[in-house]
Amino acid sequence: MMAPTPGEACRVRSQNCLTLYQLEGFQFQPDPSEDRKMSTTKRPFLDTVIRYGSYPLILRHRRGALRWARGRLAVFPDSAAPRWAAALACVALLERRRAFHSGWGRDHRDSKCDAIHAAVNLLVLLAVHGVVAALAPLWSAGTWWPDRWPLWAQALTVGAVLDLSLYGVHWLSHRAAWLWRFHAIHHSSERLYWLNGERRHPLHAGMMAAPGLLAVVLMGAPAQAIGAWLGLLAVHLAFQHSNLDYRVGPLRFVIGAAEVHRWHHKREYEDAQVNYGEFWMLWDHLFGTFRLPKHTLGANEVGLKEADFPMEYGPQLVYPFRRRPAAADVSADDHGLPAPPSCARRALPLLARPPAICAPRGVPMNWAISWRSLTLACTCAATPRCSGWLGEPATLRR
Repeated sequence: MMAPTPGEACRVRSQNCLTLYQLEGFQFQPDPSEDRKMSTTKRPFLDTVIRYGSYPLILRHRRGALRWARGRLAVFPDSAAPRWAAALACVALLERRRAFHSGWGRDHRDSKCDAIHAAVNLLVLLAVHGVVAALAPLWSAGTWWPDRWPLWAQALTVGAVLDLSLYGVHWLSHRAAWLWRFHAIHHSSERLYWLNGERRHPLHAGMMAAPGLLAVVLMGAPAQAIGAWLGLLAVHLAFQHSNLDYRVGPLRFVIGAAEVHRWHHKREYEDAQVNYGEFWMLWDHLFGTFRLPKHTLGANEVGLKEADFPMEYGPQLVYPFRRRPAAADVSADDHGLPAPPSCARRALPLLARPPAICAPRGVPMNWAISWRSLTLACTCAATPRCSGWLGEPATLRR
């Protein structure tokens, strides 16, 4: 009789151990990641293509946005919205083939709410984009914009400015208690999948989009470059919150792929103050908030610690304005943070002054608005009550 090979002997020992455990009353529970390993044995080539090729292949399709952008003013509503929907559909189908966590693929009574959030926030983004585009002729053309660059280079420049703005508002949303009440809705999901990337309060979605769009318009960026980048960002965000087990290789240190952004959704508040970037990780590296642990994020490690967080769309809309009970874990009053309306009331006289008063002095109107915004921000930051409001961590019921 021939002696068994080392591989056969190993399989026999494993089977004997499993039989012994079953006889002793134990139940064998494989690691959740084994589902992904087992699926690769059926169609390894297809799984490899999905894992390493889905993101670049679908994102490459967004190059069509540049062709759409040439000569079109309303590029974002015309091109990005349907392509964003097509990207979501592709990610949803790919999730069924190669899920990161199989449990995240099951409905948690949140699909309907997330669908409403996605539809409403798309309308909000279109509205903000439309308002900014409509107001653009009122301001003199910016002199800071490299308008002689090719369109793809201008789109990347728009992306750098927009992503810095998104990073700043995102960081403030975790620091300011009143902003966290809006942003907590985004972190309330108990799973990450293709639809809940836009689970955001519509007011917070507008606050996230408006500063960056206003900045690039004041700098003189053309609508074509803005629309091209927004279309690219929409497809990227569909991947960023997906339940798709995909990889981007060394680019994970450069762009906010899902394997990086998932750590931002950890249930423990202290561990979630990382990876704020929407697309680029440049600002996270620059400000020291980039983290990429080597182990895998567990299926039950995302969400909020708050047990009674509303699950329906209507209650989530009123959640930021709901009065906190006296027994709340941590409230804004515990940090001595002022209510934001008091700061807003002090800022109204400055904002109410028409910027046209600077025009007779030879100062470009967009420069005047930018200077006023900068001085207003510095004034608020120098005010003790406002600086405390911006600087304290928003550990509100996390």
